[in-house]
Amino acid sequence: MTAQIGLPQSLRAEFATWRRSAVARLPLAGLAFGLVNTVVMVGIGGGAGWERAFGQQNLWAVFAGPMLTALLVAGSSRIDRAARGGGTWYRPVRPVFRRLSRFTDLAMRVLLLNFLAVVPMLLVIGLLSDVTRIPWGRAVELLVVLWASQLGVVAMLLWLAMHVGWLVVLGGGLVWTVLGVLFAESPSWPLLPFTWMLRGALPITGTHANGIALPPGDPLAAASPWAPMLLGAVLAVPFLLLPRLNRPVPRASRRSEPERAAQAAAEAERPGHPRVLRAMLATLNRTALWWLCPAAVGMVALWLPWHDPARSVELFTLVVLPIGTSVLGMVIWQATGQGWRAVAARPTGTTGPALALTGITLTITALVSLATALVYLAAGLPLAHTWPIALTGAVVGAMLTAAGLWLAVRTSLVISVTVAVIGVLLGILIGGTGLQQHLWPFVPWAWANLLDLPRMSITLPVSAVATVAFGFAASRAARRKAADS
Repeated sequence: MTAQIGLPQSLRAEFATWRRSAVARLPLAGLAFGLVNTVVMVGIGGGAGWERAFGQQNLWAVFAGPMLTALLVAGSSRIDRAARGGGTWYRPVRPVFRRLSRFTDLAMRVLLLNFLAVVPMLLVIGLLSDVTRIPWGRAVELLVVLWASQLGVVAMLLWLAMHVGWLVVLGGGLVWTVLGVLFAESPSWPLLPFTWMLRGALPITGTHANGIALPPGDPLAAASPWAPMLLGAVLAVPFLLLPRLNRPVPRASRRSEPERAAQAAAEAERPGHPRVLRAMLATLNRTALWWLCPAAVGMVALWLPWHDPARSVELFTLVVLPIGTSVLGMVIWQATGQGWRAVAARPTGTTGPALALTGITLTITALVSLATALVYLAAGLPLAHTWPIALTGAVVGAMLTAAGLWLAVRTSLVISVTVAVIGVLLGILIGGTGLQQHLWPFVPWAWANLLDLPRMSITLPVSAVATVAFGFAASRAARRKAADS
């Protein structure tokens, strides 16, 4: 009888498994964010006080940190599923030990991720002013609260990754984060688990969830960060103990194999013209697009009743649109890329299907932009302000979608996700600050936020030309992918 492997051996094996993988390098994204965040703060001017330095951590606490944590879990699950566990699925290890080992490994990497994002700014500002006055106590408090609050989300996404694909896990992390931002300051936050990840950091950063500094005497400034932190950490326990759900086994068809083969041959020989567009739409029937797109519009619709529409345009132009266009190309190629060699064997070849696929992605982007603009209009934003949202959202979004699709086809989904995360963060950091006045030509992810006519007259034609170029590049990359497969 084979002896069961204990928890210490399982932990050592887990750490050794990811030692030189992309998962081990992902925490460096926290360092990149911290350095860029420091440059943005210094570039804006206005002094480099400690209150302002901690307030600058708001974007990391409410969005960048949680999303990179979700990417860490999703990336590890994708690698693990593609490698079929590297043979570890069939080792005599108790499932709870295997999951606890993975959770411990990810928790350590999340701690490193937050450390590299928070500490560099404090060190740089300390070197520029007085390194002996760095508030290390407050910095450690922020670091511990950020890390412990995210443990529950790590366990939840890890359990979710056992049942669904990595893009759905990443989308789940996005939805969880956005809901946390929306309701972080709600009076009922103790009953809303998605707020626990963010609530504790707000008193330490001294900001509201939307990044605005807390006024003197605000109750949130005096709130304790430890209660939401503990709730966020305890949330990990049920998900670590929750067993994997067994999917029902589909019933086998009553028809025999020769009958099914005869029917397939008869359908193949049936005369007619191939319907490329219809076939490409059929491949997307069971993808996450059918709920992700309505969810993107619904997120904006849920936000606007509680916030001023004129001051909430950035939610769509800097967050929803760049993230959505990046995810769109990856989801579509993941649904069709595995069978692309079979598509190339059809009489239609790959040019028609590739162009149809590109057309579908661009149409979806335009429809979502139009629907979101109508939501802003219904919320009370004047028509003079909503039509630029629809136009720039459709054109700039088409460019980002075509570029994301080309990147997914030409390289890999992991590289696409990495570029998307970096681009979205740059768009938020630069597009949401005064640096936009000078650096906007170099950050296309922020172009949808440029709603004045002089700059629209530049960004829209450039985006249209880039859309055509990336569309044909994606089609060519798809042909090469079929030939190389």
